[in-house]
Amino acid sequence: MNIDQLLLAVAVMMLATAAALGVAKKLNLGSTAALMAVGMALGPHSPWPLFTSHIAELQAVGEIGVMLLLFVVGLGVQPNSLWSMRRLLLGLGSGQYLLSTLAIMAVLIWASELHWQLALVVGLALALSSTAMPFQVLQERGDRGSRQREAVLAVDIFQSFAAIPVLALIPVLAARHAQPALTSTLDKAVVVLAAVGAVYVLGRYALPRALMLTARSLGSGAFALIVLAAVFVAGWVMERVGVSMALGTFMIGVLLSTTPFAEQVQAAATPAKQVLLGLFFIAIGMAIDLREVAAHGGVLLLYLPILMLIKFATVLLLATMFGLGHRSAVLSGLLLMPFDELGYVVFASAKANGLLTDRSYTLGLMAISLSFIVSPPLINLGYRLTHRLKDRHQTDGKGGSADGQVVVVGYGPFGRALCLMLERARIPYVCFENDLSRLRDARRLKHDVHYGDITDPAMMAAVALERARLVIVATGEFEIAKRMVGNLRQFYPDVPVMVAVRYLAEREELRRLGAEEVVALAPEAALGFGLSMLASLGVPGNEADAITGALKAGDYAALRRAGAIEPKQTHGPNRESSASEKAQRWFALGRFQSAMRRLVAKSRGNRTEAS
Repeated sequence: MNIDQLLLAVAVMMLATAAALGVAKKLNLGSTAALMAVGMALGPHSPWPLFTSHIAELQAVGEIGVMLLLFVVGLGVQPNSLWSMRRLLLGLGSGQYLLSTLAIMAVLIWASELHWQLALVVGLALALSSTAMPFQVLQERGDRGSRQREAVLAVDIFQSFAAIPVLALIPVLAARHAQPALTSTLDKAVVVLAAVGAVYVLGRYALPRALMLTARSLGSGAFALIVLAAVFVAGWVMERVGVSMALGTFMIGVLLSTTPFAEQVQAAATPAKQVLLGLFFIAIGMAIDLREVAAHGGVLLLYLPILMLIKFATVLLLATMFGLGHRSAVLSGLLLMPFDELGYVVFASAKANGLLTDRSYTLGLMAISLSFIVSPPLINLGYRLTHRLKDRHQTDGKGGSADGQVVVVGYGPFGRALCLMLERARIPYVCFENDLSRLRDARRLKHDVHYGDITDPAMMAAVALERARLVIVATGEFEIAKRMVGNLRQFYPDVPVMVAVRYLAEREELRRLGAEEVVALAPEAALGFGLSMLASLGVPGNEADAITGALKAGDYAALRRAGAIEPKQTHGPNRESSASEKAQRWFALGRFQSAMRRLVAKSRGNRTEAS
């Protein structure tokens, strides 16, 4: 395929993918089925093939998308929450794999009279559950803190480590009487532990420092290169020692989830993830030969539903035993029902070692591929049928997500004052700032401030801004405010927004863009804006008046001590200041800690007198 043919093929594939995704969205089928349909329509087994070779290479490139998917999932799982789900990981993860393997093995021996070695290999391969499909569905449906997401994550982590002994067992089964050497097993364990340690050092120490230097010197635009390089290194290290490369990228994500860069990192990785993950599912579709499926249709029609039902029933039983609730147990079973891409590798190794015949190998590959086609509509049906079921226990989303929180844009002096007021009112919030020096101040004051350009649509999607309770733009920079309001009204028109600007002319321009709550700043207006904010969030009027009244007391004494309204002092003659710097003279940097202690005491006293 020369360059002009390649360009035409890529253009046709993109157009076909866009059309298929549009149809799938209207039919509520999910993107996975649409992408695989594109692959079957354009692959080498189609009547009008667009791609006739290099399908395996396309799938290998697409597996990078699976890596990035697990990386993004890891960014939403902080280490403490991962530790809290150790019971699911060790219990549900191991139980699901062992019971599913034994059940599939028993069915095959009973129904087909297979030799136990062959039945064991098939059971080990088909008991593995897909990594790409369930997490893709969970992300599309916004299941950030659901119990079914915990179950899928626990099973996936366990299976990442289980892949090592499974692949090592196949040559042993082929040799029948051979015994694995203890020294080689111990050596393998040491190498794996060393690889895990290397990935930990990379994600815990090296990468955060590299991102900090990048943010300080190059800005957020260079994040994508640093992030993708680290993800590829982690995946390469794990792949070299025989562990799932997706596990290495997941570890990097978990380690970065505690840093203030998590959301910006997710925004940087998401575009590449979406493209490569789409390519992965398209390549799987290209590998499906419907004529060969039809030739073996009788066997597949008999065994595929039984094998998938075994996996569903096993997860349903175990998830119920582990207290996931009826809805989460059903959805966990459906999400973990499709077979895993690693099964291709297990079957290939078994065939190379003489354990599988050509027919058994073909049937195994087709069973894995068809599970990808059958599962999406079943999962969608499960979500519809269980819509009214409510589970009691749900985990919270990770810090930095906008779920149900107030989002403050900018941690300058004015934004800092608003964060303090939100804390006094006990309203959950998250703030975004791209100045690292201000992030250091936020850590000192223990404010929830994260690094990132929240005006970027990719960043808005990464933090789930559509579920924000309120967005407050408090940067003092009109261009930033204008871009933020414009993107909000274009992508999330239902999200309420309040904006603070400098001049009345700027306020009118933002109102024309669709922002209803816009205030022109002045020392008194800063507190007026805060009072309006608290009122819009449902804070009782007497409590809001107590907070702002205490800040006004003594000629704004508390604000003066905190440095919130005093102008910045500049030194030296002929110093020129930008318009934004002049505006920020009303709101210089400072601490509010000691002032806020007195305000809380005074507010409590006022409420006590009122009662």
